[in-house]
Amino acid sequence: MSEPQLGDVIKDITQDVQTIVRGEIELAKAELLPQAKRLGFGAGLFGAAGYLALQAVTLLFICVGLAFSALYSLILPLAWALVLGFLTLTIAVLLVVLVMVLIGKGKMHVEEPASTINQANLTVDAVADAIDRAAVNVREITANPGRAGRTPAVRPDFTYTDNA
Repeated sequence: MSEPQLGDVIKDITQDVQTIVRGEIELAKAELLPQAKRLGFGAGLFGAAGYLALQAVTLLFICVGLAFSALYSLILPLAWALVLGFLTLTIAVLLVVLVMVLIGKGKMHVEEPASTINQANLTVDAVADAIDRAAVNVREITANPGRAGRTPAVRPDFTYTDNA
């Protein structure tokens, strides 16, 4: 059985690097997807808060504002009763909006993808070690032309650890 040629080794390395990069991308997707969903939920709460604020200004101002005005009209002239009734309602609606905004803000927390960063650093280290070993092997091959075409010895001191 013949030893692999340099072109075959490079082809295998290229395929391995592509596989590693695809794995890193899948890990990043898996880690960031829940955060994106949570951010979407928080943004949805902000949107709902805005929509409800507009609806409250339109409908509740009219209905409840008139009800407050009716209560105030028992002790104030009608014009002042209308003003005070609608002002009371405005303050109540703004308090509801404030609560919704605070809940939405609490959902907008983003964490860094620690596993993805760690795995990417391990991959960069492994590729850097492989490049260093390849450079040593190329120097050996060029220094010993009689070995040309043979696979260089694998260094036993290199170990890959997967901390995922």
